[in-house]
Amino acid sequence: MLANRNSLLNIKDKTTRYLLSLARTPLVFYPYYRYHFPLPSVIMIENTNCCNSQCVMCPRDTLTRTPGFMDFGLFEKIIKEVSSMRRKPVTHLHGFGEPLLDRLLSDRITLAKACGIRHTYIVTNASLLFPETARQLINAKLDKMKISFYGTDEDSYSATMRRLQFKVTLQNIVDFIRIRRELKRTNPRLILQYLPHEANHARTEEFRALWNPLIDTTVGDCVNITSLHNYGGGRAYNRVGDKIVSICFYPWTAMSVLCDGRVVTCCMDYNGAQVLGDLNVQTVMEIWNGPVLSSARRNFGKLDYSGFPTCTCCDWVHRR
Repeated sequence: MLANRNSLLNIKDKTTRYLLSLARTPLVFYPYYRYHFPLPSVIMIENTNCCNSQCVMCPRDTLTRTPGFMDFGLFEKIIKEVSSMRRKPVTHLHGFGEPLLDRLLSDRITLAKACGIRHTYIVTNASLLFPETARQLINAKLDKMKISFYGTDEDSYSATMRRLQFKVTLQNIVDFIRIRRELKRTNPRLILQYLPHEANHARTEEFRALWNPLIDTTVGDCVNITSLHNYGGGRAYNRVGDKIVSICFYPWTAMSVLCDGRVVTCCMDYNGAQVLGDLNVQTVMEIWNGPVLSSARRNFGKLDYSGFPTCTCCDWVHRR
């Protein structure tokens, strides 16, 4: 379940395009890119890179990393480090996998909240969001959950989210909303996300018609329509030009941690090709303020992505 860049700041495409337009300004004229906070404002901690789906748009067929789950001790170390500062980072508990496969997910969320993390977030396909799991996530005080639901009926859903069942997932989400209401809770807020694609016939209005009557906007639920991207070269949906025109804001904003503890440049580097450090032997602060990431920031600020093959293949830095 590779989270796209929109999930980084929980923003929609229109806002993302605006931020990217600002990112074209050269580093010397844009003070934001000359400094960074002592710790990331967003941290993405991959609890697992295992997945129970084979979504047609996802490059899981090119995954070379060993499947696994993050050790709870390592997770605890990371959470305690990032919660030591007054400004707590938004904490994503997912990566290139389906987070609900992790039996310790609710324990991870509970620990994060106990350490003062104010905003926890997952992206899931909800195929495993059965009532017991729903109650666990609600009671653990998960703040927000984005559900990737890329179909409007059984045929379009099955053609896009292969190996999953439309009726099962739909009922899971309906049950979740009911359970949350019965428990008189407002968390987690839901984002029902749709990705128009040739496999699901891009039925955007049908998707809205399906979910708008079911979600609870009074607690912050919403529908989001996203767009295809190239997954850092894992796919080729968007044409990548020869010229890089945008500064990637990721190294100034967020840290992406793979389930084995390695830190990579961003969530698009799902194979761990661009390693910045290892949290098994380093601290978050050492990596965030260290020479490797600092050098990357300097080079990215000059639109120099040489040595970062995932970045040079990424359609985000080439977009106008």
